Amino acid sequence: MRVFVVNAYPDRKEKYLKDKRYELFQAVHWTDVDHRDHDYGFYHNACDDHRNKVIACSLSHKKLLLQIIQDGLEDVIIIEDDALLDFDRLDELKDINEFCYIGGLVVSIVLKDNLNFIKDGTKDIYRGCFEEGLNQIQFDNFKIGQTCGYYIPNPKVAEMILDNIPARNKQKAIDVEYHFLQKKGLINKFIYPALVTLHIPDAKKGFTYSSYKLYDNQLHY
Repeated sequence: MRVFVVNAYPDRKEKYLKDKRYELFQAVHWTDVDHRDHDYGFYHNACDDHRNKVIACSLSHKKLLLQIIQDGLEDVIIIEDDALLDFDRLDELKDINEFCYIGGLVVSIVLKDNLNFIKDGTKDIYRGCFEEGLNQIQFDNFKIGQTCGYYIPNPKVAEMILDNIPARNKQKAIDVEYHFLQKKGLINKFIYPALVTLHIPDAKKGFTYSSYKLYDNQLHY
């Protein structure tokens, strides 16, 4: 099993360097990106820094997927540098031969409805039905957001992802592209409880944490 950490921030390296089971993968840093050079779709009021961060994140994940293909890598876990992996539960992945979320966030199908999805208890109703181990994404009811942790079993799966991006005429954030793959049924599995959880001190510094108004490490998505 190879565990790659998509690392964009130097001050987040230390916790991974202490554990040789992690391999740092140099991310594309958002300050090296100019959104005007890329054909991505955003809300009209998205600021330049946000656009650059989203594009850098997307480019980083695609860069790592390409390396998986080129190097013929198998049994790969990808996490972001504000997350940690529970290495004691890796056996749960041994019979999985497709893309599988091992961390993330349960969100409503339409993102603008997510606040009500949380407030009216709908999210907790779905989470209450999850079983320990492998679960199926029910895209009619919910989707899995974020790309803090997922499993790629072989180069063929990585190629499938890249072949289906972008799903539309303009590229979207990488987690949104994965939403389109969920809708198509090309991504439909996740492990519960999460094997990858947020490292809160780092996660709080990221734009995703504030955007989703997160409050815990997402052990239960």
